[in-house]
Amino acid sequence: MSISTFFGSVGARSERWHFGRTTWIAIGIVVLVLAPFLIVYAAEYHIADDPDLKPNPAFEVAGGSRAVAMAATLMDAEINDGTWAPSRLWYHPLAYSSNMRNFQMGEQYAVSRFAGEMADLLGRDRGAGDTDPDLRRAKGALSFDPAIWSIVSSNGSVPQYEHGVEFLNSYNRRLAAGQARYDKIPANLSVFLDRINKDLQSQSAIIGLTVLEPGDYTAAQMQHMTDAERAMVSTNGGYLDSRASQVFYATKGRLYAYYVILSAIGQDFHDVIEQKRIADQWQDMIGTLRVAATYKKYWPANGERGDSMVPNDLVWQGYLLGRADALLSVLADTISK
Repeated sequence: MSISTFFGSVGARSERWHFGRTTWIAIGIVVLVLAPFLIVYAAEYHIADDPDLKPNPAFEVAGGSRAVAMAATLMDAEINDGTWAPSRLWYHPLAYSSNMRNFQMGEQYAVSRFAGEMADLLGRDRGAGDTDPDLRRAKGALSFDPAIWSIVSSNGSVPQYEHGVEFLNSYNRRLAAGQARYDKIPANLSVFLDRINKDLQSQSAIIGLTVLEPGDYTAAQMQHMTDAERAMVSTNGGYLDSRASQVFYATKGRLYAYYVILSAIGQDFHDVIEQKRIADQWQDMIGTLRVAATYKKYWPANGERGDSMVPNDLVWQGYLLGRADALLSVLADTISK
């Protein structure tokens, strides 16, 4: 090719790539719209998984429950110190953050589960004692649908969680004043750990449905699945598998909240743990939860089995969850004896 021919072809391409005024205006509009969108996303995106989280000083009460204070701190930090992503509408950048939305929903689920155990088990007289009114209200408020937004501000999820936090703090103040119950006996701790153990088993099953592929199940197994379970089973999509971030961060949020709450439960039930001589086993369980809760990747992958190029982050997370689950089972059994 001659030099003249070469430069002629370059000139032809330049003519084809020449953008008119309308095109440049359209590009400018897109940039003006996307730039603030991305700036807000970067500024507000946050996975709050500090393993050394301290209780909100306003929630600490001498003679109260450390676990209740930490549960209140977890929810307060998400709704007041950060942005509650699950209820953001379509125009907000965080409405498109699968990671943050699912992490916060997993966290909220675990906190509401703890509030329920306080109301139904730990915070009432053994046997037929009445449910504590503050714990009953906290259980209801913290179980509110996390994705609800309402034009009437008091009807949305965030105001409900604020009420839930206040109910927890009210219970703790009454507990410190000797006006509420916290039945810290070995049998209650054993039952509580067993229930958390079973909850983690259900989350482990969800990881299994996400990691295993249709060919890993027999026709009989598929037939006995629920419609929701069959809908989860699909070919692994590596980094492009949308299920990966949903399940990974929902599990992470649940594990983080349980790590924080169980660490505090260990302080509340210090005498029981010492009496049963399980301090080392307890710390092993807490340490495993800590590793599982702080394991993060912005873009988790669900690689196929044996793929040397694409990892499967759910398998590693599932291993840590399974180890913590097994340790919880052993602790519950040991305490019950």
